[in-house]
Amino acid sequence: MRKLICLLAYEGMELLDFAGPQSAFYEALQGMDDSYELKIVGFDQSIVQCEAGLQFIPSTSMDDVCACHTLIIPGGKGARSLSITPSQLESLNRLMLNSKRVATICTGAYLIARTGLPDNTTIATHWAFTSDLQSQYPALNVEREKLFVQHGKYWSSAGVTSGIDLTLRLIEIDFGVGLAHHVAKHLVVYSKRSGNQKQFSNVLDIQKPKSDRLAKIISWIGEHIDESITVKQLSDLVYLSERQCHRLFLKETNMTPAQFVEKYRMQLASDLLATTEKEIKTIALVVGFRTYHGFARAFERCFSVTPTAYRKAFLLKN
Repeated sequence: MRKLICLLAYEGMELLDFAGPQSAFYEALQGMDDSYELKIVGFDQSIVQCEAGLQFIPSTSMDDVCACHTLIIPGGKGARSLSITPSQLESLNRLMLNSKRVATICTGAYLIARTGLPDNTTIATHWAFTSDLQSQYPALNVEREKLFVQHGKYWSSAGVTSGIDLTLRLIEIDFGVGLAHHVAKHLVVYSKRSGNQKQFSNVLDIQKPKSDRLAKIISWIGEHIDESITVKQLSDLVYLSERQCHRLFLKETNMTPAQFVEKYRMQLASDLLATTEKEIKTIALVVGFRTYHGFARAFERCFSVTPTAYRKAFLLKN
C-alpha cells in the first residue's frame, strides 16, 4: 500500500522548499511503483502564489484529508507572516496530529511552532532565522548546525536544498538505501551530504555599524587583517579603555573584540577559498595566521569543515 505524502501549498511559500521534496518523492515513485502517493494540499482549493511568482492550485483542501503518512510543510515569507489565520492553523494542527510524520523545510518551522509544539521539541530552520525562531519560541530547542533533525514524529531541515537531504533520509527509512540512492543519482545530489549548514552562513553577519567609533575600528581591522591585532590597539584608535571597547563590541555586534576579529578573518578566508586559487597556506598568511595548522583549526571551528573541503564545495572556476 502506497504511503500518502501530503505537501502543503500556501500563499507566499518558497518554491524550492516545495519542489525539492516533491521531486524526490516523485522520483522514488518512478523507481518503485507502489512506494508513494503524492497529494498537494491547501488550506482550501484557491490558487496560491509562491514567493517566486509561480501559481499552484491545490488538488485538495486540508479539511478533506483525514490523515496522511507524511506531511511536508515548506517555508517562505508566508510562513513567517501572520497571513495564515488562527482557523487555518487549527486545520493544520489537526492534520499534523493525524500524520505519522511531519516534516518542515527551512522556515516552515515557524508554522508548526505557531500550532503549539510540545516544549523542548528540537527543530531546525535556515541559519539566517535560527536566532529569531529561538527568540519567538523560547520553549523550543532550535538546532543551529545540522542539515536536518528528528524529534519523535517531527522532522525539520535547515535552508532550502537541505529539504532534499531530509527527504532522501525519509525514503531510505521507508524503502531502503537502494531506492534513496536511485533518487539521489537521478536528482544529481549526494545521498548523504557531509558538513552542516554552518558552512553556508555568513559568519560575520553585521549590518552597517551604528556608531562612527565602531565603523572606524572595523575599517582599521580590514586594513590590518594580516597582522596580530590586540584589544589595546582597537581601543586606542577611538580613545576608549579596553573595557569600554569590549562593551562597545558586545553592544553592537554581540561579540567580544577577539571574537569579531577571528570571524572577520574567517569570512575573508572563506571568500578567498571560494573565489581564488591561492594556496591555502597563502590564504592563512593573508588573514593573519602564522601557521597553517592554527588557521585550519580556527576555520573548522567556525565552519565545521576543513579549508580543503570548503574549497572543494564552493570554489568558482572559470
